[in-house]
Formats: sequence, C-alpha cells, structure tokens
Amino acid sequence: SPFVLAVGSTPTAHAASADTREKLASLLNGTLELHAGNYPLLDLQQLHTGLVDGRRVAQRVLATVISYYPGRGVNGTDEAMCDAGAIAMSKDTGPSGTFGEVVGTGWRLGRVSQEHGTLLQDVASQQSLEELRVGDVVQIVGQHACLILASQPWYYVVDSEGEGGGVVVVDVWVPWKGW
Repeated sequence: SPFVLAVGSTPTAHAASADTREKLASLLNGTLELHAGNYPLLDLQQLHTGLVDGRRVAQRVLATVISYYPGRGVNGTDEAMCDAGAIAMSKDTGPSGTFGEVVGTGWRLGRVSQEHGTLLQDVASQQSLEELRVGDVVQIVGQHACLILASQPWYYVVDSEGEGGGVVVVDVWVPWKGW
C-alpha cells in the first residue's frame, strides 16, 4: 500500500527541485512530503554555512538598547544591553559563534540571559562600529530561526522590495502552536 515519506530540513528544501520530485515519484510507492524547516526566513546558520547570502535572510528581531557600557568589553571596546535575551533569540550559536548579528552595524549579540542580551562590538567586522544609544531600536538576525519563531506570539511581515523599503508592516502572521 502507498505511504508518505516525510523528509526535510532547510538544506533539503534548497536542494529540492521539480526534477528531483519527479524522479522520486517514479521510485517511491507513495508520495514525498517535504518539511522545509526555516526555509521561508533563514538565519545565521544558513548564512554562515554558505547555503545562502545575506540578502536571502528575512528574519529579524527588533530589540531596544536599554543600557550602554563604554570600555567594558574586550580590549576596552563598548558593550550595550538590549531587551532581547535567550527567550527572544534562543541559546544556539553555531558557526557564527554568536546569538545574533545587528543589521548594518559592527555589533553582535554576544551574551544572553533569560530576558536580556549583551551587544558586543565586533572589531573584526567591516561594518560601522558607531556607538549605540539608549533607546535605539536595532534589528538582530538570529542564529536559529526555528527557536526564535517558536517564542513569538505573532510575526510582523514587511516587504523589503515594496513600498516603504521593508519598514512598513504589510501583514501579521499568527503561528499555529500545536506541538
């Protein structure tokens, strides 16, 4: 009797094609079901393993800088605290060695506690190392989108190519959480 072969991960979804599906359909006694992982949004794991380039990574977490510490970091670099910690960002690091990267800056999310994160200046970065200010809202691309998304009650969707240049909310998605 026919069966359903369920496979998947984000790299599998990237490798899948109509030709592959057609070939497998001729070999299987059933159907193929592909679970795409974080394919729709991507994350630092996919970026730093070379699966995609930075333009393809869509997930961001908005965080507010709530404190600033001049000279507290390694070799006298600055640090800042934000309101996105392990619950908002996950505790996975992976190849990037960080919990997240602040978009358009030389800052990264270097340490997390439950509710707060410590932003560190990345002196090796080619990005700007400008000071952050208390009250600044930053966009952080996280290491592991699956865990990040699981912690959020809804997702604001923006169209980076549409009107508003990716800052106007065009939809709100409410996830189904039925583990």
